[in-house]
Amino acid sequence: MNKSVFGKITSIIFLITYAIFFVFINKYNILPINYRILILFILFIPVLGNLILCFLGKKFLIGKILLFIILLLLSLGEVLFISYAHKSISTVEEISNSKHQIKNEVSFLVLKDSPIKSIEEIDGKNIITAETIDSKSTTKALESLDSTNLEPIDYTDYVTGAKGLLNGEADLMLLNESFRAMVDENIEGFSEKTRVLKSVLIDEKKEKQEKKQVKEDESFNVFISGIDTYGALSNVSRSDVNMIVSINPRKGKILITSIPRDTYLKIGDMGYDKLTHAGLFGVDTSIKSIENFFNIDIDYFGKVNFTSLKELVDILGGITVENPVEFTTSGGAYHFPQGEIYMDGDMALAFARERYHLEEGDFDRGRNHTRIMTGIIKKLLSPEMLLNFNTLAEIALKSVNTNMSYDKMIELVNKQIEKGQNWDIESQSLEGYGSMGEESLLMPNAQLYMMIPSEDSVKEVRENIIENNK
Repeated sequence: MNKSVFGKITSIIFLITYAIFFVFINKYNILPINYRILILFILFIPVLGNLILCFLGKKFLIGKILLFIILLLLSLGEVLFISYAHKSISTVEEISNSKHQIKNEVSFLVLKDSPIKSIEEIDGKNIITAETIDSKSTTKALESLDSTNLEPIDYTDYVTGAKGLLNGEADLMLLNESFRAMVDENIEGFSEKTRVLKSVLIDEKKEKQEKKQVKEDESFNVFISGIDTYGALSNVSRSDVNMIVSINPRKGKILITSIPRDTYLKIGDMGYDKLTHAGLFGVDTSIKSIENFFNIDIDYFGKVNFTSLKELVDILGGITVENPVEFTTSGGAYHFPQGEIYMDGDMALAFARERYHLEEGDFDRGRNHTRIMTGIIKKLLSPEMLLNFNTLAEIALKSVNTNMSYDKMIELVNKQIEKGQNWDIESQSLEGYGSMGEESLLMPNAQLYMMIPSEDSVKEVRENIIENNK
């Protein structure tokens, strides 16, 4: 092939590669607009130079060779960047645009010494259910047995139903496994006295509830739900960490509100119970409960379990936390001195879980949750993290279940890169007093500890969130 023809063909290929790269970074708003213009201008100079040189015949041969090598390396770099970035972007968009998924494992239980040995032997038997509080899982689990005929007996809640099974009031019981820990805590030895005949996975898809889009520079609230369990984030569980992160991009203010897990409030549109139990109905119910309680709007959510908290901190390369009081964790695995502490994932997990060696127990644990959240936010805002959006996307995909869109994420990242804003991060906690014997939606006859929120504290928390977002 003629060298001149080869030069023109390669110049066209380099130009096409540049054009694809140009379209890609503008389509997905990668980097602030002024950064993009500068980078694209610099990258276009060798492309333009090569186009000019290829029409100058045999002149500047050495320059042409050098420029060809430079353009080849740049084009390879552009292709690799597009491939690497597109994978993360596509996954983030897929999560944002997909339906919410809630996964429940539902089991058919019998007593340990029951003569029923397999699921094939239950036809015509009585089965205890908790259809009043868990109708969808109950219905789908029963439907999964196809031609089997059962006589359901609604015991309203799982704890009462579990007692009924142990007392021999029915042949078997249907148990949503998300509620098993709660049953075991209230009925000693329940799991040891029963066995599972069969378990079915209920995969419930929920259409996202469309809310008004948060415009650029508008304030917004994010609900953070932390679950003390391992496994997939789509699995429902009690919400042990409940925080509202209120973000004001225009003023550079962040307010982290900690809400104790035992806070007594109305669960969705059902009955009253402690906030942690709302998580058993999915993150949407937790959000609805908090929105109604404080009379505020929650715009986004982030769900993290303790497995992913450890991974999140490690992926970030560790975080720095300000610890006000020296303490040692239960079992003595970790000692946290007073002052500024660098933590890896294991240390952060231990710091987040401890409550027994803290003066105010769960209240102090909630405050430590906000300190960890502050450390995570500060690390996310650091220049080395912001300039690598793919790492941020990887963190979100592996460690957090969220409904925040890619467009919103990249908007916030670009703003921070452009302005280098120093954020003012503050925290607050909902306060109240302990009480026993309050009516519980899920455990109506149990004597549970509840945190009755102070009316003054509820008012103050709400006013502070509104003030932060002005």
